[in-house]
Amino acid sequence: MLESACVNDLVRLYELQEQMGNSPPEDAYSFDAKDNAVALRHFQDIEADLQGLDAESWRFLKGELIPLLTRRDEVRGWQALFDKLNEAKGYNYLTRVAKCSDVNFIPRSSRQGQKTPDLQGFLQSAEVLCEVKTINVSDDEREFRDGRFGVKSIVTRLPIEFFNKLKSTLEVARNQMLAYSASAETKKITYVVVNYDDVLHDYVVSYSAQVGEFISTWSRTDVEVVLDAKPARYFAVK
Repeated sequence: MLESACVNDLVRLYELQEQMGNSPPEDAYSFDAKDNAVALRHFQDIEADLQGLDAESWRFLKGELIPLLTRRDEVRGWQALFDKLNEAKGYNYLTRVAKCSDVNFIPRSSRQGQKTPDLQGFLQSAEVLCEVKTINVSDDEREFRDGRFGVKSIVTRLPIEFFNKLKSTLEVARNQMLAYSASAETKKITYVVVNYDDVLHDYVVSYSAQVGEFISTWSRTDVEVVLDAKPARYFAVK
């Protein structure tokens, strides 16, 4: 369980973890940062995102998160859990930046094979859709962090594989929103969270400029793309 000193800071994460009961499965994810300052900062940032949700939206997202607390992938670990948590960022963007009203999470479609966007809101009477996507570290970086590679180098230019993944991700998001509403009157936003291979994000300014340049040349003009990346030295211990 979380240390008592963290409970007041991580109210919704603690509430989420409490869903596992007094005897959670041994393999369940824990938001207990213990004495790890880096983990605590990370959890506090997630909590700040979750605090932006209204009660109904938090209830919905919490229901989506609970099954992921015990669903650790053998290859990608807890990636699905944190990707889902990132959807709160899209909610906060719609409410705080885009100034949308009546923002809510869209329930999954009951029709087999049909996917829906994550969020819906309104600007006056105009519908706004938002799909949140997370681009995670490459397989090579994941293996390095798992201790399988002993040496690595940081590139200053993002590789073509990254942009291929980004393009595919943007196309998938666009198609999800178009399937939900093909109307040109519906504003469509793809909120992209990027976790670069550069663990300390020393090159985040350069990388984000490269991504921004790519997005500006992307031919799909009916979708607004919002980029979210952690600041430089985010993971460094103060």
